[in-house]
Amino acid sequence: MGLETIRNLDLYKKVPGDLTERTVCGAFISVACVILTIYLMFAELVLYANGSLHTSIFVTYLNQEEDMDVRMNVSVIDKQCEDLAVNLRHLHGHQENILIKKRQVSDDCNIVGAIKLKKTPGIVMIVPHHGQNWTGKEYKIVPKHDEEPIKTPKGFVPHAGYTPPEGYKVVEVLKSLKMNHAIHELEFGPPLPNTHRWEEVLPLDGSPFKPLAGVNREFPISLSHDYHIRMVPTTFIDQNKRRTDTYQYSYAYQNFVMSTPAGIAPPSILFRYDLAPMEIRYQYDRKPMYHLLTMMCAIVGGLVTVAGVLDKILFSTHQLIKQKILLGKQN
Repeated sequence: MGLETIRNLDLYKKVPGDLTERTVCGAFISVACVILTIYLMFAELVLYANGSLHTSIFVTYLNQEEDMDVRMNVSVIDKQCEDLAVNLRHLHGHQENILIKKRQVSDDCNIVGAIKLKKTPGIVMIVPHHGQNWTGKEYKIVPKHDEEPIKTPKGFVPHAGYTPPEGYKVVEVLKSLKMNHAIHELEFGPPLPNTHRWEEVLPLDGSPFKPLAGVNREFPISLSHDYHIRMVPTTFIDQNKRRTDTYQYSYAYQNFVMSTPAGIAPPSILFRYDLAPMEIRYQYDRKPMYHLLTMMCAIVGGLVTVAGVLDKILFSTHQLIKQKILLGKQN
């Protein structure tokens, strides 16, 4: 096999230099092609380095034996901490006390700290300590006319046959036990990861993970406050395969006065929570190296081809117009 046979295999036939022609239009197209090629290749490199985001939703199994971290910061307005308790009621009715930090801030009781809950439906309750014996009513000794007021003993309940002092009477009044409050923080699961630009998929304030932050409820009467919280397990996997399992949630709110056969039930703050049997996953994936090389070749080859076709069209059009002008002058 001679050199001539090998030359016949060449797919890129060369044109002698003296048969080529350089034009101003071709120069502009060449410069634009080079600039656009550099820009697209740089953009492809950045995309490769950052990875691409994939979002998926699927049904998941919840291990009810696992604990779930909850961060709570709630201020009960105009209440003493010694008068409040934080309890947990499970779905099957069992109730237990939650150990969480309570601190008195001026006239308000601030309940702040982290607690652990099982991944089963339940209710976190902020209730008065004396709630079990609270009837919603109390008795006071008041003057009938212009007598000097006297102090009613704490927890005073008149027994049968009780006679108040002369000039006074016993009246029954509705207790005022308002549970006005402000929610500074209520988050389920670990904090959002800050190892990547998750704002591409989430609001900057992270509101799906703490929609109750900043909620303030103040009413002039004694009411129970009921929050129905629906949580969705959410997983973040960054480009380094670091995984964070947390929860986003939505809620519905209502307030009410609850009556029982024994009278009016004590007002309370209720956080009813439940988990959806599904998971949302946000995952960054980096494409393989061969994909980057393929895209680089496609960018260079595609732009060079398109630029060549455009240059040929413009050059041919210019030559055609030039010939017609020349023929017109000759005629």
